[in-house]
Amino acid sequence: MRPRKAGNLNIWKWLFLAQLALLIGCGIVLYTRIQTDREDLTKLVQTSTEDTKVGTFSTNREQLNQTLTNYLKEYQTEEFSYQLFVTSQQVVFEGSYQIFGVTIPLYIYFQPSKIEDGSILLRITEISVGSLSLPKAEVLAYLQKNYKLPAFVKIDSEQAQVQVQLTELKNKFGLYGKANTIDLYNDQFIVDIYRKRQ
Repeated sequence: MRPRKAGNLNIWKWLFLAQLALLIGCGIVLYTRIQTDREDLTKLVQTSTEDTKVGTFSTNREQLNQTLTNYLKEYQTEEFSYQLFVTSQQVVFEGSYQIFGVTIPLYIYFQPSKIEDGSILLRITEISVGSLSLPKAEVLAYLQKNYKLPAFVKIDSEQAQVQVQLTELKNKFGLYGKANTIDLYNDQFIVDIYRKRQ
């Protein structure tokens, strides 16, 4: 055996080890890059537990009255026809019904406001048949019991108020509304449109 000389390096051995380390390092980097998603889709697609706001509907008194007239056509009967319209001071329900062949006018005056859940609350200020004032609770109970109203309209005869639950509107698109602004005096009505979470 020969003793080793102190400064004699085997360059080929070290070059082989460096090349092997480089090859293993590139293999590890390549493997991790292939296994990693390009984009984290959980950050791109937000999974919300709330419904999505898709737009805003803004209208004025004239357009709102026309919309109400068109919508309420299917709820009219020969015995009881009515219309709902908005003035600069209140919402007016004007109906007429037949008793013994005589047409009798019915007027209900509401003061509208929005509720936190986006519904519209109509507080009744007066109910009259012609010029004769009637008790609010009894008339509302009678209307609720005897006439077909939209499913999203809830009558509370004890509190003398009607709640229009815009969130309960049914349609094939899964859309509903939430009242944002109800300003009779300035002729501004804004409803936010939402799509139900699926």
